Formats: sequence, structure tokens, C-alpha cells
Amino acid sequence: MSRPLIRLAGTALLIATLLPSQAQPVFPPPQAGLGQALSDVSEGWRARGEDDPQAVLAELAQSAMPVGGVAAPAWQRMRARTRGLVAARSGLPDDVRRALAALTALETDVPDDPRWRAGLQGDRALIQAQLHDLQGDSVAAVRFGREADQAYEQACGSRQPAADCDYRAWWEALHLLAQRADVRGDLVAALSLAERAHSVAGRAADLGLEAWSLAMQAVFQQALSHDTQARTLMAQADRLAHRQNDDRAELWVRFAEARMALVDGDPAAALRLMQQARRLAVATGSARLEAQILPSLSDLLRRTGHPQEALQVVERAYPVLQRHHELRGQPTLLHNGGLAKLQLGQVAQGRADLERALQLWQTAGARGAMAVALQEGSDALAALGDVRGALDLLHRSQGLRALVNADNQTAILSQMRATYRTESERRELDLLERENALRSSHLQTQVLIERVWIAAIILLGLAGAVVGLLALRARDATRRLRHSEALLRVQSERDPLTGLANRRHFREVLATQGACFQGALMLVDIDHFKRINDEFGHPAGDAVLVEVARRLGSSVRAGDLVCRWGGEEFLIYAPDLQGEALDALALRVLRALGDEAVPLGEKRVLPISASLGYAAFPLPAHAVALGWERAVNLVDMALYTAKSMGRDRAVGLQSVRAADSAALETVEADFEAARLAGDVSLSVTLRWGA
Repeated sequence: MSRPLIRLAGTALLIATLLPSQAQPVFPPPQAGLGQALSDVSEGWRARGEDDPQAVLAELAQSAMPVGGVAAPAWQRMRARTRGLVAARSGLPDDVRRALAALTALETDVPDDPRWRAGLQGDRALIQAQLHDLQGDSVAAVRFGREADQAYEQACGSRQPAADCDYRAWWEALHLLAQRADVRGDLVAALSLAERAHSVAGRAADLGLEAWSLAMQAVFQQALSHDTQARTLMAQADRLAHRQNDDRAELWVRFAEARMALVDGDPAAALRLMQQARRLAVATGSARLEAQILPSLSDLLRRTGHPQEALQVVERAYPVLQRHHELRGQPTLLHNGGLAKLQLGQVAQGRADLERALQLWQTAGARGAMAVALQEGSDALAALGDVRGALDLLHRSQGLRALVNADNQTAILSQMRATYRTESERRELDLLERENALRSSHLQTQVLIERVWIAAIILLGLAGAVVGLLALRARDATRRLRHSEALLRVQSERDPLTGLANRRHFREVLATQGACFQGALMLVDIDHFKRINDEFGHPAGDAVLVEVARRLGSSVRAGDLVCRWGGEEFLIYAPDLQGEALDALALRVLRALGDEAVPLGEKRVLPISASLGYAAFPLPAHAVALGWERAVNLVDMALYTAKSMGRDRAVGLQSVRAADSAALETVEADFEAARLAGDVSLSVTLRWGA
């Protein structure tokens, strides 16, 4: 099912837990947290600035610093940043420039504090990111957003929360970057940024921002087909929103739930949730906040057969967004209005609105939104009988989806490879330290032996008994050294946690095969292992790894080699195994790992599953000699395909059509394209369906 065209209402999400404006703000004592107090006052001004920016800017210009509890530089910084953000959110570039100049002038107020300068740099970058985001310039918005993130990391990124940091500002930078990644279709980056935003919201002790960050993660996890984790995150977000008892926090969660309901194929439930979000927006008294909900509401009204109401919602929201120079929500409104007009028979006007929306999205680099919009436009034209127009939009949509999917697959593979590379480097470093310790012990033994012989020569006639005793000690030291060498050799070839062979031993075994590798390889990856560590702790993760190693050892033949390849990955080498026997081993491994939960003690159990990629070499229809490294790489691609298909399954590489090394490199460079072209033949085994 395609992802719905509901977009996260970014502006609404930037005004979390807003306090009412106070003409004379009262600050707590400094030990209560200066940054939090200033942030609360700033958010009160910004809440009103969403609908009446000119009045708030005038009030900020005349506001006097309160007496006690706050230093002049901190007050001036908060006021300048607030002016800049209010102006940026309403597209007032002259006021933005004045605010940026005021922040720059403050750099000399605390010249010896690098955290102060970094915070000011983050404020300036965040203001510019918000302005460019409002104007639809996503490239500049992302550039300044990243600059703000880096600056706030330097100013506030220590392990202990800093009392003078405004973590809400840092959260806004991360949230903006997550939104832009979502619109581009880069779901892996969007999820990572949402997870970081949740961590920063926790430092701010802001339950509303924590709830929204969890809701964002749920949306992105669902889009990545991690449905169970998405539901867990959404339940956590809902609990936090209820604890906060804030209309905006409730609004964000209902908004995200509506988006997820639409992905699940329940537009009626999505409409009900979005109408709840609109009522919550109206309750805040902010017409602009309501206008930011209406693009998504119009989409759902149209989907559920209410095109006239959808058009009315579009006509209500569009002037509000125009008045505040907010270009970001306008293409969604144009698109939904165009589709509604097509449903109402206004074909020419509808098609014009669709094309205008696509132009705005293309300018903003919103490939994910464009792909969905093209698909919906194609469906609408097909319903009207315009087959040619429908096919044109369909082909454009498929091309964009292919680009977005390729980017997501590349990002996921890059993350996996980075993780394995770090793990491998750590193990290699441990091994080098052990080898250095062994060499040091060997040198010490040689020195001891030399001293023994020198003493023997000097005292040959007088200390025979002493020489004999020293010789015995030397022989004992040599014996212990040889025992240590043997023990170290075993340890260097074994994973200390699971007792399995490690990557080094595997390399030594297969290095004897030369340029043409023969035998079967099977790469096993535990599904969602990071979630196990995050939710149950690393001791539980270690217990899972030990149990998986035991089950793998019980599943293979006596002559097969099982090694821990890295992290939660295991590699099986089965000489002379192929065909149905290899397929049977894959199914046996799937069932051994997934059919029975892992006991964690105290009557707790943890269900697990695994994804497998495997192949027997040399491959049929394959004329190129493969070393074992390239064989492992091909099996890794089969494993990645298993994970992209939904996990808990085995994908076997049956054949590869490659006449020479260059053709094989082409297959390795784009495995999915080769599979679709018929150059790669795969078999899929499901644990529960076999």
C-alpha cells in the first residue's frame, strides 16, 4: 500500500507546551534551571506570534529585563532568538535580519565561553532554517538545520543536562531535519533524527515534545514495515500525551495516529482521528494551527467520498497559509483541491491544480510527496476514463518511487556495514593487544634464559645446584609459555561470548581455497536485535546471542563451521552441501531460532526470529571464479533481500547470470535491479509457511 499524503504539520509541532505570554515574567532561582525558565517565557511569546506576529514583535522590542534570577546576556539572547523565530515563522525577512544582527553582537558579551558562542551560532542557524523551510527552500533549510544541530551539540551535548541550555531549540532543529528527510522519502534518516529528538526532549523534561517525538518514530517505523515497534511507540506517545494534559500534545498524537490508520487501509478511522486533531487545534484558539491541520483533513475527506467538503476545507486554509507566507503546506492543499475538483467534474481546473502542486514539491525536493501525489493523480484520471493521462502520471510515480526506495536501501545497507566495520575493528584491536602481550612474554622468557646461562657459566663450579634449579625454572617457564601460546591461539580463533569460531578463524579456514571458492555459505541475522538491547538491556542481548549460537550448533552437520561474523550476524560454512539439502538446512535454522522463545530468567521469555541469506558455490549459470570474500558479499545481498521482504525468512541465491567479472560487478552494484532483470534467481523459504 502506498504511503498516504498526510504530511506532519511542522509548524504546529514547533510550539510544544506553550505558556501564555507574561508582561513581567517571573524567574525561578538560578539553581532551578535558567535555560528552562527562559525557554518557557520564549515559548509563550512564540505561541501568540504564530497568529499575531507584528504585535508580539512590538512587545518584544519594548520588553524590559526582569529583576533577579537572570543575567543580561542570557535575557538578550533569548529575546533576540524569539524575535528571529517569530519573524521567520511569518516570512518577515527584515525582522529576521535584525534578530540575526542582535545575536551576532552578543558574541562579545561572554568572550571566553565557547559554549556561549556555539549556542549563538545554533540560534542564528535555527532562525534561518525556519525561514527557508517556511519559504519551501528545503535545501537551504536542511543546510542551516544541520548547522544548528552541530552548534547545539557543542553547546549542550554533554552527558549531564546543562542548566543554561534551551533544549527546545535543539529539538526544533532535529525535528525540522526529520520532517525534511520524511518529505524526501529518506525514512532511515528521518527515524534516526526522531530518535535523537526524543532524547533531547527528555533533557528538556518536556513530556509534550517527548510524546510527539515518539509519535514521529512510530510513523517512520510503520513506513519501514516495523509494525510491532510502531504500535509500541505510539502507545508510549499516547500515555505521555495524557500525562501532559495539553491540547497540543494530544493533537500531535492524534495526527500521527491518523497517518498510521491511513497506511493500515482504514481511511474512516483516519478521518475520525484527524477531525479530533482539528477540534484540539480549534481549542487552542490558533487559526494558523488549525490551517496546518486542514491540508491532511482535506485529503481524508476526499478519500472518504466528501469532495465538496474537502474543497471547502482547502478554501478555508489556503488564505491563512498565504497570509503567513507559508509555502510548505500550499502544495498539499493544491493537490487535494485538484483531486476534489476532478471528483466534482471540474477536470481542467483540477489538472491545473495538480500540476502546480507537483511544481512546488519538485522545487522543494519533496520526492516522497511527489511519488504519492502522482499515484493519486493517476488513479483519479483513470476513474475519469483518461487512460493516457493516468499512464503518464503512473510512470512518473514509479520512477520516483524507484529512486526513493534505492536511497532507503542504500542508507540501510550503509548503516549495517558501518556497524559491522566498527565491530570488526574493535575485535582486531583486541587481538593485536593479545599478540603484543604474547611477544612481550616471549621476550621476557628469552631474557630469563640468557641470565640463566650467564649465571651458569660464571658459577659453573660453585653453584651446580643453583644452576640446576634455574634450569628447571626456565623449562617450566618455557612450558607455561607454550601452553599460553596454545591457549591464546584458541582464544584468538574463538568468540569470547558464544564460544563459536570468529571471523579470523573463518578467514584462515577459507584462505586455503584460493581463487575459486566451493561450498555452501549461510549468513544469519537476528531480527530487530537493537530493539532487544534497547528494551531489555545488553545482558538480555548477550543471552540471546549465546542461545542462538547453541541452536545453530545443534542445527548443522558435524563437519560444518559456525562462526560469529559480527554483532548479531552468524556465518555457516557447509562443505559439499547444495540443492534440497541446503534448503532443508535453511528451514531447520529458521525453525530452530524462531519456533521457541529465548528464556531470560525469572520466568521471562523473549520471542526472536532471524533472516537468512544462503547459496551453494560455484553458482549455476555462472562462468566467473569467485573468491570466498565475493561469495560472502553475494550471500550478504541475499540476506538484505530477506530483511527487505519482511524478515523471518530465508532467501537462497540459486543462480547468477554473469559471463565475466565485469558482469558480476554489475550484479553486485545493483542486486535488486539484477533480480528484476532475471540475472539473479532466488528462492524464498518462510518459517511459518513451509
